[in-house]
Amino acid sequence: MKKIASSLLLLSAFISQAQDVPVDSLKQGVSIDSLKEAINDHTMRFGSLDERLATIESDLGKLTKIKISGYIQAQYDMYDFQDDKGPVSGSNADAPVTNSFYLRRARIKFTYEALDGIKFVLQPEFAFDKVNVKDAYVVLNDRWTQTYSLFVGQFNRPTYEVELSSGFREFLERSLMTRTLYPNERDLGAKLEANFDLKYEIPLKLQFAIFNGNFGYGTTDKQVRDIDGNKDVMARAVYSIKLPKQGLGIDIGGHGFFGTTKVLSQTSPATVYTDENNNPFTPSVGDSLKKDWFGAEMQVYYDILGGMSLRTEYIGGTISGTTNPAQSNPLFKFDRVRNFTGFYASLIKNVGKNHQAVVRYDEFDPNNKLKGEDAGMTAGDLKFSTWTFGWQYFYDENVKVVLGYTMPTNEKSTVVGGDYKRDKRDNTFSIRLQASF
Repeated sequence: MKKIASSLLLLSAFISQAQDVPVDSLKQGVSIDSLKEAINDHTMRFGSLDERLATIESDLGKLTKIKISGYIQAQYDMYDFQDDKGPVSGSNADAPVTNSFYLRRARIKFTYEALDGIKFVLQPEFAFDKVNVKDAYVVLNDRWTQTYSLFVGQFNRPTYEVELSSGFREFLERSLMTRTLYPNERDLGAKLEANFDLKYEIPLKLQFAIFNGNFGYGTTDKQVRDIDGNKDVMARAVYSIKLPKQGLGIDIGGHGFFGTTKVLSQTSPATVYTDENNNPFTPSVGDSLKKDWFGAEMQVYYDILGGMSLRTEYIGGTISGTTNPAQSNPLFKFDRVRNFTGFYASLIKNVGKNHQAVVRYDEFDPNNKLKGEDAGMTAGDLKFSTWTFGWQYFYDENVKVVLGYTMPTNEKSTVVGGDYKRDKRDNTFSIRLQASF
């Protein structure tokens, strides 16, 4: 196409040049030298144009390797709130905040495939007062066996609910268990992933990752580098069973997390911690507190009456925290070591072509050694059970409307007292409009 265009331009230029020749010269005849000079002049011009077209073609080739996607989630919440602490900062019993508009997420994702097997991903998140980097990593894919991938940078921790994108997830938020164990979902590190399905037709995926371990904790400036030198290690395996004749697919997997929480500072007098059995102890600076757990997961997909899926995950182990602000987990009480258990079970059902109904029950017990009326019980040890109901309407392939109702129920305790003598009134109804591209 480029050669044809160049030829047509050359022909038109030659005709134009011929028209510029004086009439007297035509009568006397045009010399061979003048025609040769004119042709050479236009050949040089079109050679320069050809070079510019080649440059443009190269630039366009680079641009086609960039994929841009993203989404905006605008939300309206109504709070069933009559307690002394509300879901919105500044809310109180005398002047409760009962509803609010806000921007839940606004993200844009850039994916650049520079060469075969090399991919760069950058995903910033926009808020009214700042811009955060959610994802920033490089992927090196195995060109030979097409089995292995190496991720380096900031990316999701390898668990099912964490890796399920917020733009595609059926529920407004992840379960309390996942939000507590994996704050901010991401971390800084490296991950090796092996997928044996493409090359060897073995439906098995393995993931092994090592992270700094403090992303999502404390202030942002403490998350850009490792603050204690210790690393967290994660491993996950998922096996898929496919029964196409029965319209059934089952994924079964499990993961392990192995890390520690190093005590970076102490107060004066020293802060007294409590262990898994609620016994007091005083750690020294440099001590490492236990932090590891194991999880099992299953997802069932069944093609019946438009399609449905059942998803569940269980995690149990030991979690720890310190009083150092740089290590503060927003959903876990500090200065303690606790044995915990948590799980969720969710049902997703398609209704026609444009609707989807969802329901989930999740439970998280941050201290399974103590119950509500046991001595030493604190608010940070109470178990929470949550029912979540939702309905999605897909306006088109880019826009959906989500309705959600969340009903948390806390473990009651007169020992803790206050609002926790009964179930706090903290239900939330949400309407979300999501536009993606």
